[in-house]
Amino acid sequence: MKLLKLKIENKDGFRSLQQGFEINFHSLANDEAMGHFRPFCFAGLNGSGKSNVLEALANIFYHLEVCVARYLPESIQNPNNFRRSYCTPDAFTLEYLIGQHDRKYYNLYYFDKITIIKKEGKEPKMFIHPFPFNDTVERREVSLIPSKKREFAAEGKEYLPAHIIGYSSGENEILSLPFIKSRLIHLDEYLQAVRDDYSNYQEAENSLIYIDNNMSQAVLLACLLFEDEETLAPLRSVDNTGILGLRSFRMSIHLQNFEFKDSKGNFQKLPIVDFLENRDLDNLKKCATSLFLDYSANTLWLDFHVDNATKKAFRKHFKDGLDCFQTFRLLYELNNYFIDEKTKADVYRSKGIYTDGKLPSPSPTQDVFHFSDFYITKELRKTGEKKDLLLRNFSDGEHQFIHTMGICLLLKDRRTLLLLDEPETHFNPSWRAKFVKILNDSIEAGNKKNNFNVHLLKDVLLTSHSPFIISDCLPDNVILFEKDEKGKTSAKKVSELENSFNTFGTSVELILDKLFNYNQSIGDLSFSQIENINIEEVNTPEEIAKTKSLLRKFGESIEKDMVLSQLNKKLKNNLNA
Repeated sequence: MKLLKLKIENKDGFRSLQQGFEINFHSLANDEAMGHFRPFCFAGLNGSGKSNVLEALANIFYHLEVCVARYLPESIQNPNNFRRSYCTPDAFTLEYLIGQHDRKYYNLYYFDKITIIKKEGKEPKMFIHPFPFNDTVERREVSLIPSKKREFAAEGKEYLPAHIIGYSSGENEILSLPFIKSRLIHLDEYLQAVRDDYSNYQEAENSLIYIDNNMSQAVLLACLLFEDEETLAPLRSVDNTGILGLRSFRMSIHLQNFEFKDSKGNFQKLPIVDFLENRDLDNLKKCATSLFLDYSANTLWLDFHVDNATKKAFRKHFKDGLDCFQTFRLLYELNNYFIDEKTKADVYRSKGIYTDGKLPSPSPTQDVFHFSDFYITKELRKTGEKKDLLLRNFSDGEHQFIHTMGICLLLKDRRTLLLLDEPETHFNPSWRAKFVKILNDSIEAGNKKNNFNVHLLKDVLLTSHSPFIISDCLPDNVILFEKDEKGKTSAKKVSELENSFNTFGTSVELILDKLFNYNQSIGDLSFSQIENINIEEVNTPEEIAKTKSLLRKFGESIEKDMVLSQLNKKLKNNLNA
C-alpha cells in the first residue's frame, strides 16, 4: 500500500487542519521510489498539526472499516453510535495505491489506484483505477455496502489495508480513539457470536490495531515464538535490546460469565471462553508445558517453558505469528467484557479528545486474561552476562523499541499502514540514530521468504522532532508542517521548499537550524551564560585571563570556541601593541 494524497474538505476542517488542507505523499511520476524503504517523517514545531494527519487517517479508515463490515454488532448499528453519512473529518479525498495478494505478480503493474471521496453529510464513495492510472483505462466505483443478509463484506473491503497500526509514545489519546472504538466493536462481535453461536466467526474484520503495553507483550511473544534467528537479528543485537530469547511465561485466564438477554428477553449466563474452547484456547492448551484449573478461583493457569519443542508446538497449532497474536489480542480485548452499554455508547459517539478514565479498567477479579512471569533471556550490554529478566524490568526505551520493531516483524509480509507518533521519545541518541535503519531491517526480513517486494506492501508515517531520524529520510519524504500568521497549517516536502536542501545524511545541527530554527549546539541555560560575556568590556590581559577561567566550567562547543577565539585575538593584539 502506498499513500498518494489526503485533502480535508469539510467546512470545519479537522483539529488544526483547515478546510482545503492537502498533503501529498508518493508521486506517480516517481513510481520507482515506491519499491524502496521510504518512510514519511513529519517535522515541525509542537502544535503545527503533524499528529492531526495521523489522527485523520485513523478516523477515516475506522469509518470505512465499519461501512464495509460483514459482522456488525448491534451496539454499533445504533444510528446514534455510527452513521455511514458522518465521519470525522466529514469531507475528504484520500488516494492510495494497493495491490492484491491473489495477483500473479506483486508490482505496480498489478496495483489499483484507490480514490475515496466523501462529501459533508454523505456516504463515502470508493473508486478503483487500474494501472497505468490514467484515461487509457476506465475508473469504476466499488460498493462499500455489504450484502443485505451480511453473507459477505462489501467489495470495498478488498481494497482497504489489511492492517492499520497505531502507536504513540506520548500517550496521544486522540490518535488512540478510533482504535479503542475498534476494540469495542471487536469485543461486541465476539460476545454476539458467543450468544448467537456463530460457528463460522473467525476473527475481527476491523483492521485497526493499537499497540499499547499489553499488545506489545503479545507482539513480542508471537515474534519470539515464530520468527527465526535471521529475522530476529534487529532485536537480538546487544547494541539494541540484547534479547536472546524467551525463557518462560504464564497465562492466567479467569473463567468469567457473559450475561445477555436471549430471544425471549430472559437473562442468561455463558462462560465467555466457551467459544474459544474448541479453537484458540484448545490450541494453547496443546502448547502448554503444564496447566492447572483452580475451581476455587475459577481460573485456568497455562505455564510455558519455552524450548524448541514449545516453539514447534505453537507452529503446529497456529498458522503463523500473526494468527497467534490475534488470539492474544482477542483475550486482551475480552478484559473489557464488563463495560456497560452507556459507556460504550459514549466512546462510539466521541468525536473529540478522548481522556484517560473514561473507559474503565477491570479490577483483578474482573479481568479475563493477563500474562505473568514473563521471562526474557537477555545479554547485558556492559558485562556480556546472559540473564533471565522479567519483561516489566525493561526500560521505557526498550519497551518502545519492542513496540515498533516487533510489529514490523510480525506484519512484514502484510499490506499495512503504520502510523507512528513520536516513536523515539524514550530512545537514547544512539538508538535514535539507528531507528530508521532497524525499522528497514525489520520490514525487509519479509523479503527473505517471499518472492515480492515487501516495501510495496506497506507505508510508514511517523512524526518526530529528532534530527537523527530526519537525517535518515530523503527530502521527498520529510514533510515540514508550519502555521502562518493566520493559523493556517501547511505541509510541504523539504524538496519543495524555497530553501530546499538534502536531508539525507545531513548533520543534525543543519537540520535543527533549517527545520526548527534552532542554531545553537548547546542548551539555553549554558548558552545564555556564554552570551552574557561582554567581549567589548574585556580588554586587559588580566580581564582576558579571568574570562578564560570562567569558560573552564563549560564543555566543548562551537559557542565556547567562538568566545575563546575572540579572547585570543584580543590577547595577541595586546602583545603586539
